[in-house]
Amino acid sequence: MATTAILSFVSFLDSHGAASWNLRYVAVVSGAILMAVHVLGKKVGPDGQKKINRGGVCWDGLLHGILSGVGSSLCLYLDFFAAEEISGSPEPMRSIRCEGPLTSLHRLLPAITWGYAMVDIVDSFTLGNDFLMHGTMLGAVMGTVCELGVPHTITPMLIMEVSTIPLNLTGATFLPQIAILVAQLMFAVLFFIIRILLVPLLWARWVKTFYEEEAIEKDNVCFPHWFIYVVLVFGVLFHSLNFYWFRKVVRKIKRKLVGEEKMTDGKME
Repeated sequence: MATTAILSFVSFLDSHGAASWNLRYVAVVSGAILMAVHVLGKKVGPDGQKKINRGGVCWDGLLHGILSGVGSSLCLYLDFFAAEEISGSPEPMRSIRCEGPLTSLHRLLPAITWGYAMVDIVDSFTLGNDFLMHGTMLGAVMGTVCELGVPHTITPMLIMEVSTIPLNLTGATFLPQIAILVAQLMFAVLFFIIRILLVPLLWARWVKTFYEEEAIEKDNVCFPHWFIYVVLVFGVLFHSLNFYWFRKVVRKIKRKLVGEEKMTDGKME
């Protein structure tokens, strides 16, 4: 039933030409829309100078988290439970053999995140070098796979964005305190499950399958010979960045537990 519902949504996208949309245009349009949401989601703060998020929510981050995170979850579901039925080959083997994206949704999501990287870089001017590094790496990875015509190879990793949904709600001024606490808890739990456990496993599974396919017959793998090094380097960098952020999350939790910060303090830096 879930597979049917997801494929119906994909059919809707395809009926509007999604399977052939230019990924550069998708990135530009997505970036422009998310930047507009970023600008409209700000207002002048009490000091009359510094701009703050309306309602305490990073609206562009929330929108991107929903689009990429939820979208990737749907794609990952199809990869695990329907890929062989749909195409005759399981994932990630079919992607490594360059059989193309399983659905048009698989190819579009990295382009959306490519566009969002621009917003992340703009945020770095006020939020610091962490965001600059994240935005630059995000743009480099998404741009590389989109330009190589293999965006679907990175789509499963975008499930990381699911954890940003509750993160962007932790500072909401219109939510009751209990909801803020729930959002903080959900963020910490999802961050650990998805970014620390699941994504490294998905990455290792992809690398393992790549080398297995190459060992069987080099012609099975149609990527440039250097592509695996891109996967390895950026994989290690992103996993390191996730562990770095998780360390900050753990420190934040410790400060709350010992009373150094209020439990209802929604700022997660």
